[in-house]
Amino acid sequence: MGSFFVFEYALPGPKVIDVRYKHIQCSVCGLRPVARVGGTGVLFSKKSELVDFTRTAGGILARRPVLDQLREARISGWRPGHVKVERAAGLAEQDIEYDEMVVIGHTRGYSERVALEMDAECKECGRQAYIRPKQGFLIPEECWDGSDIFLVDELPGIYVVTETFQEVIEMHQCTGVGFVAIDEWRPCV
Repeated sequence: MGSFFVFEYALPGPKVIDVRYKHIQCSVCGLRPVARVGGTGVLFSKKSELVDFTRTAGGILARRPVLDQLREARISGWRPGHVKVERAAGLAEQDIEYDEMVVIGHTRGYSERVALEMDAECKECGRQAYIRPKQGFLIPEECWDGSDIFLVDELPGIYVVTETFQEVIEMHQCTGVGFVAIDEWRPCV
């Protein structure tokens, strides 16, 4: 098992103009266990937003040629997703060739294995929230599904990548993304 890194965006990303969810509103906690249905729509308004990796509604937006490079390198833990991209006047058509990178790699039994501290649990819907580590975290091998990019289910929004993923991205000099070793990672304040 090699090193793990947290995938971090360099920029805030384009404006999300369309995203559809199916959801159930919990009558007790008010939070919504959701599942996204359909694609996402984004609007790029300036040239500086046009990087190789950027964020979208709960996912990663990547240029098609970058996704082709990941496929070629046999990077696992993701699949392409549909995204509708609009652009402001002055941005060329080829500038907006993006697809969503849907992360399908996950951890299994993470909270029990690392004794992650629970913050809250809803008695009605069963939703559990965990306290994020203040600095660094571990990925026990028995929790990892072997994917090159994956989510820690109990820590939403944190994408973890292998050294192989990081090396492919750095070899191709991709823009809009950085990596932090998981033992040095700190949550944004």
